[in-house]
Amino acid sequence: MKPLVLLTLLALLTLGLCRRAADRSVSADDSPSSEAFVSKRASAEMVRRHKRNYIYDSSVAGVVRDPLEAKREVCELNPSCDELADHIGFQEAYRRFYGPV
Repeated sequence: MKPLVLLTLLALLTLGLCRRAADRSVSADDSPSSEAFVSKRASAEMVRRHKRNYIYDSSVAGVVRDPLEAKREVCELNPSCDELADHIGFQEAYRRFYGPV
């Protein structure tokens, strides 16, 4: 009988301590794990993406168009030329497949 009463008192004491600790625990907003996550708005303010310089947009003043861009696209459409361009460079690959640049 004594062990049963002792076990019951120990269980009640443990339950009371757990509830008290739960009441004193930090809220979810103040927890250290919430610092790892940032809202979308806050992250957008931190990281500003650079606008791309589209070379085909003629309204932008001072855009320099690459004279080899058309030839580069021709080489990219040919899988063999594109693979060779990855190894030896675009101009040399284009020269080997299509003649002088």
